[in-house]
Amino acid sequence: MPKKPGAYYRPDDLDEALKYLSQPDTAPLAGGTELLAQEDGVSLAAIVDLQDLGLNQIGFDDNRLRVGAMVTLDEFDRFLATELGTAAATALLQKAIYLAGPNTYRNAATVGGVCASRLVDSELLAALLVFETVLVYRAPAVSMISLDEYLQGDEQTKGLITEIVIPWADGQGASARVARTPKDYAIVSVTSWQPASGSPRLAATGLGPRPFRLAVAEAELQMGQDEKAVAAASGAAGDANLHPGDFRGSASYRAEMAGVLTRRVLSEL
Repeated sequence: MPKKPGAYYRPDDLDEALKYLSQPDTAPLAGGTELLAQEDGVSLAAIVDLQDLGLNQIGFDDNRLRVGAMVTLDEFDRFLATELGTAAATALLQKAIYLAGPNTYRNAATVGGVCASRLVDSELLAALLVFETVLVYRAPAVSMISLDEYLQGDEQTKGLITEIVIPWADGQGASARVARTPKDYAIVSVTSWQPASGSPRLAATGLGPRPFRLAVAEAELQMGQDEKAVAAASGAAGDANLHPGDFRGSASYRAEMAGVLTRRVLSEL
């Protein structure tokens, strides 16, 4: 747990929050899960509490699901169940939310916080990637950046995520994983979404420092999903592994599992 910060701010205006966040050694406070996970002895000059900024709304706008950055994972899950319970995308997102952590975590962690933290093994980020999610930023000007681009960047974009925008359309989804236990964080996972009018999109965790789209594997499926294309996509997924390996799985194991899981999710579409 980090040391007590030198100052605590709780603004009710975004511009004021951004002014505080521009100061050195100052961190935002959303659900608190990221701050509490920091190593002992970490010292911050200040924290900026975001809960009064009105970023906890969820709604639809022109076939896009707009999720405020301060919406908790539990609130997101309940909205999906209540408002969008029959949609194929709902099942894929709810599964990813459930696998994000125990209910104590899901009640505190926010959707914006998960994105901002760029969590290494987040299956929720993988699900958001295959939906081609876009992040709305204030820095202080309003801008938009795809989640894919945001996760690929070497450095986090300066500013504050205010909204997560998910294009909403018909399709089919599937996800598969390998883990030490059913509820443990995945060693490797692959998530797929096939829009009603397009080819499958694929994203993986456990193959690099952050979740990412399996672009080469996706390209192999552009012309169809026959056995030859699926085999090529599975091979490309394995080739995409950048993880050097660790005590949970060697590099070769991760590459092999990426191929196996890619084939598995494609068979479910």
